[in-house]
Amino acid sequence: MKILELYLKAYGPFTEQRIDLSDGSHQLHVIFGKNESGKSSALRALTHLLYGIPLRSTDDFLHDYSQMRIGGRLCHSDARELAFLRKKGSKNTLRSYDDAEAIEQGALGAFL
Repeated sequence: MKILELYLKAYGPFTEQRIDLSDGSHQLHVIFGKNESGKSSALRALTHLLYGIPLRSTDDFLHDYSQMRIGGRLCHSDARELAFLRKKGSKNTLRSYDDAEAIEQGALGAFL
């Protein structure tokens, strides 16, 4: 699996921020910044995108829990791509990229 994009729609200190990881022949990306610039929040967002936002998340800096959204685009080793959003909640948290409908958890499981 290759991560093509991390979309911080409404998470932690971020609103509508995209991190494009699709470019580069070495497939290594380094994210750096000043203290308190959001590096740790972005790393947590990546984990929460793939595995779910915990019930007791502390990443509601700017956005109410019900509005928290993280998106991403993944590429499987067989070249299939999956674009999706994750919302905070207890059911149907995996969503289509436009947030219009729920996606079966197994769709993501095939990429992990």
